[in-house]
Amino acid sequence: MRLSVEKEKLLKMLARVQGIADKKSSMAILSTVLIETTENGIELSATDLEIGFKGYIEAEIKEQGSLAIPARKFYEIVKEFPLETIYLEEKEAQWLTIYGDNEELVFRLAALPAEDFPALPDIEGIKLVDVPGGVLAEMISKTIFCVATEENRFLLSGIFIEKIPEEENILRFVATDGHRLALIDRNIDNIKEIELSPGVIVPKKAAQEIKKMAQDHVLIKFGLKENHIIVATTTEVITARLIDGQYPDYRAVIPENKEKIVIVPRKNFIEALKRVSIISSERYRPVKLEFGENYISIVSSHPDLGEGREKIKCSYSGDPFSLNFNAKYLIDILDVMESEDVELCLNNENTPCVISGINDLGFLGLVMPMTTV
Repeated sequence: MRLSVEKEKLLKMLARVQGIADKKSSMAILSTVLIETTENGIELSATDLEIGFKGYIEAEIKEQGSLAIPARKFYEIVKEFPLETIYLEEKEAQWLTIYGDNEELVFRLAALPAEDFPALPDIEGIKLVDVPGGVLAEMISKTIFCVATEENRFLLSGIFIEKIPEEENILRFVATDGHRLALIDRNIDNIKEIELSPGVIVPKKAAQEIKKMAQDHVLIKFGLKENHIIVATTTEVITARLIDGQYPDYRAVIPENKEKIVIVPRKNFIEALKRVSIISSERYRPVKLEFGENYISIVSSHPDLGEGREKIKCSYSGDPFSLNFNAKYLIDILDVMESEDVELCLNNENTPCVISGINDLGFLGLVMPMTTV
């Protein structure tokens, strides 16, 4: 293998690889990036056996070849390389030489045989539909923070994706950790052509990588192959193994009744929650919300620190009441919303608070109250 490539193009693709190559695996091959030459460029591949990535960049190929290179070290070398053109050459078997025009700076990296690199799923012939990159990134951003992190909640450790049966082109993303939930619906042309019934669960790490790709492209191709989700552009492909199992019935926890409705300025609410929750348990960030005639009092206390209290204006005209919440859970949902004023629908301590806004059509956030502060 012998070639030259632009540093910036190579660096950008290697940066994508970093999130996928498994640095902690006992299998050395999983910490590598596979470099394969094509007629007019190179393909870079990485996998942790759950997520696979393949990206193409143009390069000047002098000799064909392929090698698996330690991903992290290769990225660090390219990042600090002082020249705009980088030369890669396999001068000895399973050693990659990296140098510039004048060969004053030379690296040699030990490589592994390309044939040891795990095969990525073949997407040839798979039905893919176009999804706006910005929409896909938004849907992930507005749900991923609710994904469960506990190891014993395996089915909740990803984003649930489904089509709404009664709306043929509505795609829905849902995430919950059992204490809070985020849901977003968006209209996607031709999404009905993808078989999404009864829905699929995309792992959190895969969703994060898909979001990175979506943010950089106007259109993303989206599809499924057996137990894998496929997202692709003209130069990049991500394949990710889906979580096997049936997602819990999230619809059952969305209240049908709206007993108490409170309208509150979103930014004022966020800022007050952040201030008052300073005096609270670091782990659970508990606060008490006391609702009265057109006001909310946000209260926190800690036996060793003291207490905090702030009153903000809102629109509410019912009987006074109070509920306890994890301030961080409320802030996380409010932070991804865009409405100036948000609607809080509350019933009692056994029913989640439903958060929505007029400029956040298709989005819904739920937070369960806490029993004590």
